[in-house]
Amino acid sequence: MAETVKEPVMREEIKMKKRISIKETINNMISNLTEENLMVIQVVVAVFIGLVTLVLLWRLVRSSSKRQGVLLLGLCESGKTQLFSQLCHSTDVISVTSIKESSAQYTVGKKSLTVYDIPGHERIRYTLFDKVKKLARGIVFVVDSSSIQKDVRDVAEFLYTALCDGVVQSGVRRVLVVCNKQDLTLARAAPLIQKTLEKEMNLLRETRASQLQSVGEGGNNNNFLGRQGQDFEFSHLRPIKVEFVEAVAKGNDKLGPITNWLKQLA
Repeated sequence: MAETVKEPVMREEIKMKKRISIKETINNMISNLTEENLMVIQVVVAVFIGLVTLVLLWRLVRSSSKRQGVLLLGLCESGKTQLFSQLCHSTDVISVTSIKESSAQYTVGKKSLTVYDIPGHERIRYTLFDKVKKLARGIVFVVDSSSIQKDVRDVAEFLYTALCDGVVQSGVRRVLVVCNKQDLTLARAAPLIQKTLEKEMNLLRETRASQLQSVGEGGNNNNFLGRQGQDFEFSHLRPIKVEFVEAVAKGNDKLGPITNWLKQLA
């Protein structure tokens, strides 16, 4: 009976000794630390933090490098497919309405980009845009320079929606608006098209802001483009850089500004 009483007591004493010894050990280590040892520990910690930072940066660069896509957007008959065919296959094509995106490689030296031709039909363009937007490194938005006056509302709405998208804002830094069909008599110059779109997108921004307020989300500016209290300008969209160029996709004429832009993007 005495032995059974002693056993728990002995176990408790052993536990107490272990606790004390661990505590004493830590205290002894701290008290025995010299200035030289502290410096070594600081160096080790600094190296460890540096390695963790490098790993995180590597993962960030690796994830961003996956964005090697260029989205060709625009309304039907703006010349997207012609431009796609010239850039990727160096040939003209007869454009037909498609219900799915086309893709091909565009090579720039040792680098390459995947170009996605997104159909412009209003019933499917947003669905297909959502499908590939996470791959976008840049956007080429094609405009028919000869019909911009009558199509400006649809053009502005499509471009506005693309620029408002959270995935685009987080990963796309360059957008090229191609004022195509400059060979036609009624074609408008790029600076005039830019001003026309800025004016229309300013009106569209006010309309969308009113719609948000009507559903009780007036304080949500996630879809607001530009600067509060100022008329819309593409230059206000930093860090996204929006540029305008003139081109004639048919016959591979005046595509230099586009190929130079792709070279910089790659």
